[in-house]
Amino acid sequence: MSSESGSSSKDNNRSGNGNRKNNSRRRNSGGRKRRSNNQGNGGANNSGPNKNQNKKGGNNNKRRRNNNNRRGPKLTGFEKVERGYLNLLEKHLEARKKYYDLFHRADPRQLAKLERNFYRTLDELRDYEDGVKPEYKEEFDQKYNGLKLDTTYSENHDLPVESEPVPVEGDFDDPHYLPTQKDHEFKGDEEESVGSIEDYYRYKGVEPPAPQESEEKK
Repeated sequence: MSSESGSSSKDNNRSGNGNRKNNSRRRNSGGRKRRSNNQGNGGANNSGPNKNQNKKGGNNNKRRRNNNNRRGPKLTGFEKVERGYLNLLEKHLEARKKYYDLFHRADPRQLAKLERNFYRTLDELRDYEDGVKPEYKEEFDQKYNGLKLDTTYSENHDLPVESEPVPVEGDFDDPHYLPTQKDHEFKGDEEESVGSIEDYYRYKGVEPPAPQESEEKK
């Protein structure tokens, strides 16, 4: 009886071990099948359209739209000319402000640099004005150089508004001389100027000014 029971227990153990191995094989085989199915599904998805790729493509399109919106509408030819002029004008105004604000406070080297920047930006602005294309020149001048002339003096004195060309070469009368000075000849005047400031006051009949406080203290 003991030998039979021992043999039966061994058989049971063997059968149990066999069942365990079979179960583990089944589990492994099931896992492998699942993995293969997953790989198969992945292959199928790769062959078809990828949702992630579609999402990325949509994001790129949105970014492009946003960039286009940031750029704003397209400018006309005159608007481009106007934008360039306003940018140069802003730079010049900034350079002028720094030059004027620091004129009495900057050291010589800094002041020289500020002065160079001031005239450089001014030259760039003037060159840009002169370089505007003919098709935009009239509109540009009307908008930025279209201030009316002040003709008050001409109207009050019945003078023509348009200026006449003035000669710059030749012999001209000095406008600073009075008529008596123009008629009088000083070539024969050989009298020497002598006397003091008191003599001058007596000659003119003028009382001398009162002495200043600083002189009284001294």
